[in-house]
Amino acid sequence: MGCHIQIRDLALSYSWKNYTKSIFEDLNLCIEKGSFVSIVGGNGSGKSSLVKLILGLSAPDRGEVIVDGQTVKPGYPEAIRDHRIAYMAQQIEELFFAETVREELSYAGVSSDEELNQILDGLGLWNFLDRSIESLSGGERQGLALAQFMMHKARLLILDEPSSYLDWDRAEFLRNFLLQVNSSGKTIIHVTQYPAEITWGTHVIDLNMPELKVARL
Repeated sequence: MGCHIQIRDLALSYSWKNYTKSIFEDLNLCIEKGSFVSIVGGNGSGKSSLVKLILGLSAPDRGEVIVDGQTVKPGYPEAIRDHRIAYMAQQIEELFFAETVREELSYAGVSSDEELNQILDGLGLWNFLDRSIESLSGGERQGLALAQFMMHKARLLILDEPSSYLDWDRAEFLRNFLLQVNSSGKTIIHVTQYPAEITWGTHVIDLNMPELKVARL
């Protein structure tokens, strides 16, 4: 089906004073269109770093990231701006700009009323529409971030540990949503620290493995 994301000869390291840590060295990967890839690995293995490189939120030491045939330019993420990528960050506080839940959801505004109703119902957000975002718990904020994410129509979905604050019902709703959109042909990159979530997808990248590759489940 071809590569939705292609990574060529990628290297990344971090330096602090006289200490340098290599995160990736000569990394080459092809994430096929329509695949559902779980990225796993221990703390400091580079899970979030890889996502940021794909999005263009950080620059590699060398190498190239290509998304949909276009080389990713570090800086403002053009693919997010152009709605080619939907991204759910690990730090959800960075995602909200309005005062109330209703106002925040109005910014997305790309789903039909029927789709919006299904999302709000599945995430249990109906009773929160007029609540201030500051009054929401961690789990409720995660639900709001998920609602915004689910409204987008991008062909590539990237989630960085999205279920950290979710209860079982919301996590299961997220899983079913991802399986549904993946079956429609969308590509999904899902960073997770939970072993049970690895089997949600079709492929896995284990950053703890000496030889990195996209392995089919």
